[in-house]
Amino acid sequence: MTMSAAPSSGTSAFPTMFSPIRLGAMEVRNRVVITSHGASEAFRHPRMAPDSYIEYLRRRAAGGGGLIIAQPILADPAGGITAETVDRHGRLAEAVRAEGATFLLQLTHLGTFARSEADVRRPPLPGFESSQSAAGETAHKMTHAEIEQMIEGYRRTAELAATAGFDGVEIHGAHGYLVQQSLTPAYNSRTDEWGRDRTLFVRRLLQAAREQVGPDRIVGYRTPSDDLRSPEDGGIGFAGIVEILRELLSTGTIDVLNTTIGDGGASYARAIPNYRYAEAPNIPALTRLRDAVRIDVPVIGVGRILSPGLAESLLSSGQVDMVAMTRAHIADPDIVTKVGQGRSHRIRPCVGANVCVNRKLQGYPEISCFHNPEVLREKELAVRPAESARRVLVVGAGPAGLKAAEVAAKRGHQVSVVDAGSRPGGRLLAAGQTAALALVSSVDHLVGELTELGVPVRTGTVVDEALLRELNPDEVVLATGARPVTAEAFPDAADGVVVSSAEALADQLSGRVLVYDTVGANEGPLVAEELARRGASVIFVTSCETVMPWGGQLHRAEVPGILRRRCERVVTGGLIGDLDGKHVIVVHPDGETLAEFDVDNVVAVTAPRADLDLVPVLERLGSRYRVIGDALAPRTAMHAFKEGQEAALAL
Repeated sequence: MTMSAAPSSGTSAFPTMFSPIRLGAMEVRNRVVITSHGASEAFRHPRMAPDSYIEYLRRRAAGGGGLIIAQPILADPAGGITAETVDRHGRLAEAVRAEGATFLLQLTHLGTFARSEADVRRPPLPGFESSQSAAGETAHKMTHAEIEQMIEGYRRTAELAATAGFDGVEIHGAHGYLVQQSLTPAYNSRTDEWGRDRTLFVRRLLQAAREQVGPDRIVGYRTPSDDLRSPEDGGIGFAGIVEILRELLSTGTIDVLNTTIGDGGASYARAIPNYRYAEAPNIPALTRLRDAVRIDVPVIGVGRILSPGLAESLLSSGQVDMVAMTRAHIADPDIVTKVGQGRSHRIRPCVGANVCVNRKLQGYPEISCFHNPEVLREKELAVRPAESARRVLVVGAGPAGLKAAEVAAKRGHQVSVVDAGSRPGGRLLAAGQTAALALVSSVDHLVGELTELGVPVRTGTVVDEALLRELNPDEVVLATGARPVTAEAFPDAADGVVVSSAEALADQLSGRVLVYDTVGANEGPLVAEELARRGASVIFVTSCETVMPWGGQLHRAEVPGILRRRCERVVTGGLIGDLDGKHVIVVHPDGETLAEFDVDNVVAVTAPRADLDLVPVLERLGSRYRVIGDALAPRTAMHAFKEGQEAALAL
């Protein structure tokens, strides 16, 4: 059943966003795009169930998205396409198109990318040169015959799309993958026809795609607006992108132009901007491209377009013809429906944490979301009415507690939230004083939802036995979080020298500050960066071999450089061997001294201790309770949001 947003005051406020647009011979119901993104390895594996990915995209089509582009299928020149692959893509296309969305399949090959040994059956990395991937593996330089085989692989994949019932295909010519490699001098300096005319390979792919899908379906192409790499450095350069695009558009095979920026690698963080960036930071580069090239097909603007208001502004001003809101739809699949119903204020925002793409880059089989646990678990974590309403007390208004309260209230329970802090948010509130300020909007969203649901949130109140007897809940959700371990870990430190992250950010620390990180995620670097910005002389010491190994690849592309520029010194693989007064000795794990510092403060970013002080009281009263979030095991905010939802569904 097709579920698109019904006409309302919401649609009238966003007239361009909700207007249909023609791509080639097909009409798309609105201007909102969900671009291709790797989400589920299970869907690609013939012996694993494809259902979670099918439901994931169906759900976003039901939420009103206009154009959806499925995760890429790798155009393998050596392997055939099995009946099972055709079948599951057919099921996917049927589910998405039944909800009214126009649906494309992206075609790509990674080429000289990553490493090949993850799969012992995998051949060498293919390339147009014997170039080296960013991961250090040298590629096999394809012969003329092998390039033709690669084109045949793309042709077969386009044929699959047509057979399975997709509305067309998109050729991926960006993010540093094979097509962009073929166009880039550093990866293609051949002297044969594939090097003399670097557009030959992609023109052949476009021709093969058009021949397979025919004139009545869509052929799209994804291009960088700028590869951010000068010709002197082996790049294409902006002028080169302009000439390539003119030639590709002149073939008449392209119906829609999708965009991005960069050439993969370190620039991938710019292509998928995080919370450090304002909204739509890549639109100026696209505007520059459109000024240089006459583009007669619709153009998709991409890159941290989060709010419906900005999306409408970009569309109505003519800067773009369609808006990609991919990560925004990962966070909330109902964006278009909510806008159409005049409920934009209830959209769960994308906070730019990039948990989604970082999980993929980390090699995990499924993406997730910082604060939408339902991603790829849409059926498993669906919120359904409870069999009987119960009085539920949530103790703690951090991410876990707030999420549990929201879901429990939506299920029909009578919920109240009590927290000892002065405002909701728990440990996540400290992020509001760093470059990761946007993360706190996840808390603001849940507080707003609880207001809509009529759930009271009492702050500045300690839950004790008397209050438990007064409230007399049927169920208690214990989301009391964790306490930082500071001075007690360093008994010889001078009074007041060792502080937590929250204390360091709340106080005006000055002088020389050592940030000691044994967690290896984002907290330590964010604190160090902020203290340095405020004027402290910061020494960053981590026990890990690299800076923030668990912070996410896209963050790691930026943060180590930020720390090197702003900090007095960055020490990796170091432990605090001794802290005597204000004198710190940093050692290798084997005990050898690395460095010694005299400091004014040490910020201890170490494993906190779960706060379970209320458990004996609950046991004594015989209360039914469950423990979630940091109170269960101090980890990330993503874990807390997830466990909040799971706990509420179990009530």
